[in-house]
Amino acid sequence: MPNDPAQDMPREKVLISPRYLAASLPSDHHLLLDVFAEDSAWSVHTADSSLTVTSPCRRITIRHDQTAVGRNAHLVISARTDAQAPERWRTNINGNVPIEFVSTLIGTLAAELAADPDHVVYGIGAEPGLFELYVDIDSWSYFDDFGLSGFISHDGHAAVVGRPPDSPAPPIHGDASITWHLAASPDSLGHLWDISFTEKTPSFLMHAVVADTLDPRPTLRSTALPFPKAVVPLVTIERVPSPARPPSAQPSHAEPPRNPEPKRTPKSR
Repeated sequence: MPNDPAQDMPREKVLISPRYLAASLPSDHHLLLDVFAEDSAWSVHTADSSLTVTSPCRRITIRHDQTAVGRNAHLVISARTDAQAPERWRTNINGNVPIEFVSTLIGTLAAELAADPDHVVYGIGAEPGLFELYVDIDSWSYFDDFGLSGFISHDGHAAVVGRPPDSPAPPIHGDASITWHLAASPDSLGHLWDISFTEKTPSFLMHAVVADTLDPRPTLRSTALPFPKAVVPLVTIERVPSPARPPSAQPSHAEPPRNPEPKRTPKSR
């Protein structure tokens, strides 16, 4: 919300709806990854335009490239069976993805990796099957056509698309290994953001972000976070009243403090 005086009040919060249009800048993603690297045991490598963090097991990398433009992913999560092996699975993040979605991705990945690295890399212990999702029928419509299935928002601004590996539909982004694709492309803005998951991405990671996208509740966010002005006409922004400051517990110096009344046991009827 540029040019908004509330932008200078970090403690003020707003509710943004729908959450899939609560766009965040790629620079916010870079900052989030930087903070994650500082707070975790992951190693950090910086280059002229990129920041890469690597898991302690050396099998997961998260790379942010500030020079990525257009449809190129600026944040890429890759998994390998060892540091020198080819990618086993990959998650691409492109455009103004809501910072909450990126936080969910990184947080879920880090927590699961700490619990069971083999489960994250190989899918060991994971039960294959369909997602169990809560879908608000007042906000999303199901579709199943031409080898693609998923949900599209009633306003037409966002979609969650599944493409099985054997689908006759054209590959998403020209990559046949992509099996799930989340995107927001309002008519007035064009491409806003997208996230894609390749075939062997663990289901828990895809589920976490798909569920976040479909969630009908608004996003609670501090006004300290930048918000692209172009998206403002498409969303509902409701300010959250600041909690009232509790009265001072200090007694008056003009008189001695009073003894508290004895506690009474409530009577049952």
